[in-house]
Amino acid sequence: MSYPNRCGNCGGTKLHWRTLRRDVSVDVLLCAQCGTPQLEEDWTVPARPLRAGRCMNCGEGRLDDVCAGCGLSRQEDLQVHMELRDLIAPDETLLKAARVASKHGRRVLALKLATAATILDEDKRRDTAWALRVWLLSAIGEPKAALEDARMWVENTPDPPAVAWASFGQQLEHQGYKGAAADAYSKALELDGNQLALRARRARLLITMQREGTALREIARVLRSEEADQATLDIGIEVAEHLAYTFEKKGMESEIEYLIEHSAAVLPRSAVLLAYKARMAANEGNPDEARRYLKAARSLEPDLAIYERVQGMIRPSRSTWWKW
Repeated sequence: MSYPNRCGNCGGTKLHWRTLRRDVSVDVLLCAQCGTPQLEEDWTVPARPLRAGRCMNCGEGRLDDVCAGCGLSRQEDLQVHMELRDLIAPDETLLKAARVASKHGRRVLALKLATAATILDEDKRRDTAWALRVWLLSAIGEPKAALEDARMWVENTPDPPAVAWASFGQQLEHQGYKGAAADAYSKALELDGNQLALRARRARLLITMQREGTALREIARVLRSEEADQATLDIGIEVAEHLAYTFEKKGMESEIEYLIEHSAAVLPRSAVLLAYKARMAANEGNPDEARRYLKAARSLEPDLAIYERVQGMIRPSRSTWWKW
């Protein structure tokens, strides 16, 4: 299949794919200069939860080898998806082709390829392909389908893997089911405790449920790890700041100390945490240290309510006991 390489409206040569939501989701080739659509591909979206024996193209059941929905035989179904793969990456697996299509902005096509990769289980990468499929369903504007597909995955798979529980938790979180999402993340972490991003997301959910003690333990593991990436640390700092304020209001000094001790690696990035470090120093009778941390905090953010509270705790330092 050939595609336009020049805009029919303005003559621009910078064209790019983007998935848009109309009555259904479609992949659209757009001009980057004037925004004029050049081509639309409205592939059948396989949004139904995956079930054994169903059609890869549309998700319907079969009768005498023929799909009750789109009418494709099993062989035709397979052939269609091989041809779709050849449009993107003819020498790659279906999963690799799905990733390439998604990267290029052709997410409906990517969803079809990820669905086929899940069902055919090329190179024993079924779980990876299924996680991509769930994410793509959500990304193209099918959140309910994404949630039901993830639910089907964990409920109909003996011993679901960590990635299945993580995908289910993510879709539950997107739909606002915070408690269920936190539980799903917990199951994923029981199977793979090294998922720091997941642990940080769970901690963020827990603080909205007033489960600060558990959130503290979770986020401490994130913040003291040397393996956490930037995005994960950003969530970790957000949670830690919230916990610090909450513990101060409740008079939970030991929890604040524990939090700040485990936040040492990220202190230079957070005015709030630096201020609580200053507060700790003031509490311990170290005014000079408190001032240093307070100064560092102000350099990041000049005006926070906690500064005044910390300042009030700092005693003026004297070099002598004489009053004059």
